[in-house]
Amino acid sequence: MAFGDITTTDLNGWQYRAIGVLNELVQAALKAERYPLNWTVMNNGALLGQVHLYDPKQTDVDRRAIFAEWCRVLEASEPRESKRFEGGIRLTATFARPTNRGDVKGSLALDIDLDDDQAEDGRG
Repeated sequence: MAFGDITTTDLNGWQYRAIGVLNELVQAALKAERYPLNWTVMNNGALLGQVHLYDPKQTDVDRRAIFAEWCRVLEASEPRESKRFEGGIRLTATFARPTNRGDVKGSLALDIDLDDDQAEDGRG
């Protein structure tokens, strides 16, 4: 059974629902003094939260802790590690937040640049 084509109304509705979830996440983070992520709302209603890559005040240990905290809070999947095309590694985890109109799905990402010694040793 086909449900028909996806309309711009569908896409806008999915984004609107995701924005509501994002608003809740940011309000809770503000209250908990949790470090903010760079958020993107996709046109399919998915959320992408990324730990900022170029903050000179943060080490990779700090950034990993931020990622781990968001994974814990969102009850995200076990993080997966993959190699980035431009070098370094990317950690990703997925999550879903229930709404009265279905789940809003999303992912979290952390990019880590490796120095030459880490890259040669395969460490991250």
